[in-house]
Amino acid sequence: MECSVIKTVLALALAAGMVAGPAHGASLSFSNPDSLTPISQDGILELFDTNIGTLNTVRLTLSGTGSSRFVLNNTSGSGQNVSASSVILMYFSSSLPSLNTTLDVLMPALQLEASTGPISLDAGAGAHLGPVVSSATLTLDTLMPSLFAQAGGGNFTIYCENSDEKRLDGGNGVVTLGLVTQAGCGATVEYDYTPRASQIPEPASTALIGLGMASLLATIHRRRQRR
Repeated sequence: MECSVIKTVLALALAAGMVAGPAHGASLSFSNPDSLTPISQDGILELFDTNIGTLNTVRLTLSGTGSSRFVLNNTSGSGQNVSASSVILMYFSSSLPSLNTTLDVLMPALQLEASTGPISLDAGAGAHLGPVVSSATLTLDTLMPSLFAQAGGGNFTIYCENSDEKRLDGGNGVVTLGLVTQAGCGATVEYDYTPRASQIPEPASTALIGLGMASLLATIHRRRQRR
């Protein structure tokens, strides 16, 4: 009888500990250093493991950094006022076919813009300007959680490439523009999830279990005294 009562209280204790916790968040990311363009970079992110809970929402942020160096030369015999700019276009793809459907619509996903501002060049003069740094991010927060979740977890890859565009305003066709760029990409995935039932009792449950155990021990003690 005593053993049966003890087993009942222990079972209640375990049941009290099986309480689902509040929503949790996890953030995973990678970042590549800038390198001379054109780039071909990638990074690995983890999928959500459904064994640890239920995935509620997913937020994927794509990021890019860049720098531009401008070389201007005035080939005429008169001064020229010009302004040069560059745009680094970044394209992303993934090892997840379902994510690629979204990324295909976003080509290019990022545009990193840099400019020299107004420049005055004397006759026959040149100028080296930069590096002018630039950065951009894009957040996707309407992605389907089921695309990023599987039992046991796993991982997926994000790939990025780029192309460059340059523009020269002014110069009357007698100023040449050279452009050297560097770029790097990164990504962050954020998971909001509800963990599965926890084995750790809540404080109130722990107190109730303690009272139950104390009552049980008192009952057992009284029974032994009667014998």
